[in-house]
Amino acid sequence: MADEVSYRDALQELESILVAIEEEQVDVDDLAVKVRRSAELIRLCRERIEAATMAVEAIVGEMESEEDDDG
Repeated sequence: MADEVSYRDALQELESILVAIEEEQVDVDDLAVKVRRSAELIRLCRERIEAATMAVEAIVGEMESEEDDDG
């Protein structure tokens, strides 16, 4: 995905796609396009969550290491 989308924007776009599909506002000819875009956005969100989780774990690990060194 060339244009970077924030996590929040990705969630909002996913929600709008879901609402459009649920309310049958998506033409059958556009359905596959919407589903593909949804898959891209879900992938992006998962990657962002994984990156954030790893960053938080690294920070916590650093803090615990510092406590062990001080203790």
